[in-house]
Formats: sequence, structure tokens, C-alpha cells
Amino acid sequence: MTAQDRFDRAVASLYGAALTDAAWAPAAGAINDLIGVTGHGVTFADPCQSDPEIFLNRFFVGPERRGDLEHLYFCDYYWRDEAIPRLYELGDGELAYRSTLYTDREKETSAAYNEFRRIAKSQDGLFVALDGLDGCGVVWSIGDSTERGGWGQDQIRTIRRLGPHLRQFARVHRAVADARALGASLAKLLDNRRSGVIQLDRRGRILEANDLARALLARRDGLCDDGRMLSAGTRAEDAELQGLLERALPAYGAQGSGGSMKITRGKAGTPLVLEIHPLRKTGADSRSWEVGALVLIVDPIARPRVDPRLPAMVWGLTPTESRVAVALATGQTAAGVAGELGCAEGTVRTHVKRVYRKLGVRKQTELVRRVLSLEALRGSFR
Repeated sequence: MTAQDRFDRAVASLYGAALTDAAWAPAAGAINDLIGVTGHGVTFADPCQSDPEIFLNRFFVGPERRGDLEHLYFCDYYWRDEAIPRLYELGDGELAYRSTLYTDREKETSAAYNEFRRIAKSQDGLFVALDGLDGCGVVWSIGDSTERGGWGQDQIRTIRRLGPHLRQFARVHRAVADARALGASLAKLLDNRRSGVIQLDRRGRILEANDLARALLARRDGLCDDGRMLSAGTRAEDAELQGLLERALPAYGAQGSGGSMKITRGKAGTPLVLEIHPLRKTGADSRSWEVGALVLIVDPIARPRVDPRLPAMVWGLTPTESRVAVALATGQTAAGVAGELGCAEGTVRTHVKRVYRKLGVRKQTELVRRVLSLEALRGSFR
């Protein structure tokens, strides 16, 4: 197997893992072997909050997922890891040797560097910062090199080549997880009511679309289908879209690459986010022989709706606390909630702390999960 074959195989495994957690461990093992490292981790988070929201977090040592390390780091070491503020300052695609993010003094005293990094076999590893869109970030934490003599130029080049694919993997995984569709078959994905889903054949023609995607296409507001082909409303965005589709559906059966873009809309105001995801032919799902790529459409307007009175009724929150909890769970920022309520952002954060305490949660992801569980009660409360 050539080096390019090994690279394509790792990328194909990574794209498969974006749709189901079951495929992640083999993909992680393939990536570790390709680069020549002890392991790696992927974290997708919104760092712009005092209590960062973690959308995705996985640590692997070899091909084994280490949930114990995930829990240990974020419960004990994250809050005192001196490298975190410096990590957030890295630009998209920027690579940093982990040791350069600690001062000489910190290398002697830091618990994160001397304890956790040693346990995780990543003291001499690397960080790669990747853009997660809308202020969110993806951190690819790479373990120690297994090559004799440490890091080599071939390893660094491979990491840089994998970076865009890793970024797209994290974005798609988040979109599918938000739609509660991880592990769904291609047919079941079309039943999803939380995200638009379009299946393209290997020539880029639309094979199937779910109800939400069809409704968006019918409006012809920024995104439309002309002759079974996807197109965007402006010349510049259509050129970008066609370029992404061309890269996702290369000729001669080569491994495609995914990509993201925003589609501006005149009527709706807020843009659509498109995640274009190449698919690999497999025997597990017969439809995968026809489908060349998935287009996932995230519409910020089509958020889950929870009656803001429900959390107050079910959990005993005050009316204001209930409104704040629902607003945050359905995608608003603390600043946006403050503007809506006509109060200071600090006041909103005080309400959030009270909600956390009453519900017994510690993270916004837990709050989102709890609030969205009430969606099933929609229409039962008058």
C-alpha cells in the first residue's frame, strides 16, 4: 500500500466516523498509524464563554477511546491548564508544539503538563487549532511521536494535510449529533426533521431530499435545485458551492474531501450553513453505492421549539429562569438573551447559575439536553 493509499484510507475512515461513533475507534487507529503517534484527541467547543460549551470531546490512546482521560481532564485539569489561553490565540490551521505553550517555570510546576500530559502520553505532542464556525473552535491534540528521533517533516506535512479533513469531520459530527441522527442509515437520515438532508449521486445530481430540505429548496431563497443540480443564488456563492461539490465528488473514484459554506438569504435574513460530506462505497448499506455525497443544511431559524413555560412547570424555575434556559438551549447567546430581556449580560449569567443549581447540571450541554427533552411535551400544555 502506497503512502497516498494509506492517507486516503485514513481520510475515508474519518468521514465515515462523522456519521456514527461506532466507526470512530478504527478511524482513530488509522490516523495514529498514518502519522506515527501514541494517540490523539478532538475537542469542539465554544471558548467564548466563562463556562465553555463542549460539543464534542474524544481522547484516544492508540485505537482505544479513553473516556477516563476525557473525564479526568475536564473535571480536574482543564481549569488550571496554563496552555488554554495561549491555545485559544492560535489561528485556523496553526500548529504548535505543546511544550512551547508552557513557560520554563510552568514545565516544572504545571499539573496539567507534568501529570495529565504524562498519563496521556502527549507531553511532547502537538496542538492544531481549527475553525469550527461562528466563534467555535476545534482543537486537535496530538500525542507524542513514535518515530525514532522525535518529530519529522513527513509527520508534520501529513498532519497539515489531515487538518482540513479533521475540521470537516468535527463540523459534520456536530451537525449530525445536533440532529440526533448519529448512527442512522442513509435512508433513516431522510426521516430527520431537525436538519435538511440531500443525497447526491456521484455526478452531483439530487437523488433524494428530506422534507426540510425540499421546503428550503422550494423557497429558492439563496439555495435552489435547477435540473436536479444544487445551485446558490449569487454568482460568488454558486462558484464556491460548485467547487465544494467538485472536491467532494472527484472523478475516477478518488477519495473526496468535505467542506462547509454559508448561503446568504434575502427573505430569511440569517444564512444557511451547508456541510458537504463525501461518502465511501460500502456493502453495509446498498444505497451507499448510489449516493456520492450528503449535503446537510443547518437552518438557524428551524430550531427546536420548547414552550418557555414548561421548565417552570416541570422543574420549578421562575418565569425568567425558564425563559433564559429555553433561549440558551435553542441556540441564543447570553448577550442575545440579555438584549431580549432588557438586562445586563451579567444578570443573565446569574440566572444561568441558578438554573444549573436547581437542575443539578454543570455544563450548558447538559442544560440543552434537559431542556430539549421537553420538546416532546409541545402542544400538551395550554
